Amino acid sequence: MTSDHPANHATTPSSATHSTAGSAEQMGPPPGFTFEAGPGAELLVPEAYARWDPVQQRGYLARRLVNAAEGRTVEYAYDCVRIASDREQYRDPWESAAAMIGASMALSRHGATRLISTAVEFIERLPRTAALLRNGWIGLLAAHTIAEETALVDDAMMPEIDRRICEGLAPTRRRTHPPRPGPLRKMLSKNINKYDPVGADARAEASRREVDVETAPLPGDRVLLSATLTVEDALEISQRLESLVRSADRDDPRSTGQLRAAGLLAMSRGWTCLPDPDGEHPGDPDAQAAARRVVIHAYDDGSEDNRGVSLHGFGPITRHTADQLERSARRRIDELETLADPESAAAGRYTPTEALARFCRGRDGNCVFPGCQGRAEHADLDHIIPFDHDDPARGGRTTSDDLACLCRTHHRLKTDGVWSYFRDVDGTYVWLHGPNHPAPDTGTRIITTPSGPIAHLAAPRHPESSRRQQEAAEAGRTGGSESGTTQRRRPYLRDRRRADRARRRERARQRLEDAARTAPAARPQVDEPGYEAPPF
Repeated sequence: MTSDHPANHATTPSSATHSTAGSAEQMGPPPGFTFEAGPGAELLVPEAYARWDPVQQRGYLARRLVNAAEGRTVEYAYDCVRIASDREQYRDPWESAAAMIGASMALSRHGATRLISTAVEFIERLPRTAALLRNGWIGLLAAHTIAEETALVDDAMMPEIDRRICEGLAPTRRRTHPPRPGPLRKMLSKNINKYDPVGADARAEASRREVDVETAPLPGDRVLLSATLTVEDALEISQRLESLVRSADRDDPRSTGQLRAAGLLAMSRGWTCLPDPDGEHPGDPDAQAAARRVVIHAYDDGSEDNRGVSLHGFGPITRHTADQLERSARRRIDELETLADPESAAAGRYTPTEALARFCRGRDGNCVFPGCQGRAEHADLDHIIPFDHDDPARGGRTTSDDLACLCRTHHRLKTDGVWSYFRDVDGTYVWLHGPNHPAPDTGTRIITTPSGPIAHLAAPRHPESSRRQQEAAEAGRTGGSESGTTQRRRPYLRDRRRADRARRRERARQRLEDAARTAPAARPQVDEPGYEAPPF
C-alpha cells in the first residue's frame, strides 16, 4: 500500500493537546531516574545512564524511543476520535476514527479499534500510567494489556487503580526495564482484585468469552491452526484426541504428532476412528466423500504441470500438493471477457453470478480498504458506482470491472460518503476522502493493491469504466442516495462499551452476593477433652 498525503494533512490530528493527561505530564521522574531529551519526547533513563558505555546507551535509548513513538500513535488515535466526535452527526465516531487510523497506519479494523480503546482508556482514565507510555518507559503491548485488564473497573475506582499501576510499573534503582507481560498481568490482577473485586470478577467472566480459532499459513503447504478455549473445553478436546491416538495400531508408521493431526481430521468428519495414512476411512472407502461437506476453491493461472495453482484463503501451493488435489478436483473455466462485459444481461442485474463473485473474491483476496485484512469470502461485493435499482442502465454495472470486495463496515462508510474510491487502469484501487469525511482533504490519495491468487488479472478489461469511476469518486457521487443523512441504527460503540461495563459489573456483583449468602458458615473450634489437632 502506498499513500500520497500533503504534509499538513498527516500532522493535523496529532497537534492537539489533552487537558486530561496534562497534569500527568508535569510529574517529575521517579527516584534514581532522570529525563533524557529524545526526538520529540523526553525519555526516562536511569541516573547511571550517563556512566554507561556508548553501546549500552544506544540500545537502551533505542528501546525507549520505540516505546515513545508507540505512545504517540495512542495520542494520534485519541485525536482521531476527538475529530470524528466533533464533526460526525449521524455515524459512530469510533467507526469513522477507526477508518481514518486504518488508512493512515495500514492497520486492520480490529487493530485500529483496539488502538482506539487503549487510547480512550489511557487518556481519560489512566493519566498517570499514560505518562509512562509517553516518556517511553512502557510500550504499546503493555498499554494494550493494561487497558484490557482495567476496562471493567468502575470509574470511581480508577484513580486509585491508576496510582497503584503506576507504582507497580515505575522504574526503581534495581529495575531499569519495565516488567514482562507475565509479571505485568499478575501485578494488574493483584491490584484489581484488591481494590475492585467486582471488576475483577467481571473481567474473569469476560475472559471466558474471548475464545476463537485462527489459522495462519506456514511454509510447505501447511497451516497453523490455533484455538483459544475455556480450560474445560480444551481438556475435553485434548482427551478425545488422545483417545483416538491411542487407538492406532502398533505398526502404524505415523508419529504421535501425525496421529494427533489425523485425529483432529477424524473429529471434524464425525468419525470415531483414525483415518488411514491416505486420509481414507479404514473400514468404509465412501465415508470420506460422504463426510466432507466443504468446497475448496483453487485458481490455476494456466502454467504447465500445475505450477500456478493457488488455494483461496491460503495462497500459492506446490506442484506436489496441486497434484494431490487434482485427483478429486472439478475444473471450471470462465471467460473473463464475459464477466467484464457491460452489455451482458447479467451486468444489468444487481446480484452477481456465482462465477463473477468467485472471480472478484479471488482477485481481491481481502477487503480493499487501506489496511483492512477482512477476507474476501466474508466481504460484500460493492458496486463502485452505486447500482441504480430504478434504472439499471444509469448506474454502475454488475461486472468484474465495476465490483470490488469491501467488508460490511467499510462498505457502509463508502455508502455514507465518508470515503470514495475507484479502480485505476492498472487494477489498483485509489481511495479519496468522501464529502462526509470528518477531516476532508482533496489531496488525499491512498492506493491499495489486490492480493488474491488471481490479482494479476485485476486490470479492467474496459478502461473507460475506470474513467467513469474516477469522475464519480472525485465528485463525491459513489455513496448511496441517502449519503450524509443515514440515521444511527444502534447506539455508538463508546455507549455500548459503557453499558456493557455496567451490565457485566452488575452480574458480577450479584454473583459475589449470592456466593456470600450460600457459603457454608465456618465451624467453631471446640476444645474437647482428649482432642488432638491433626499433624498437617
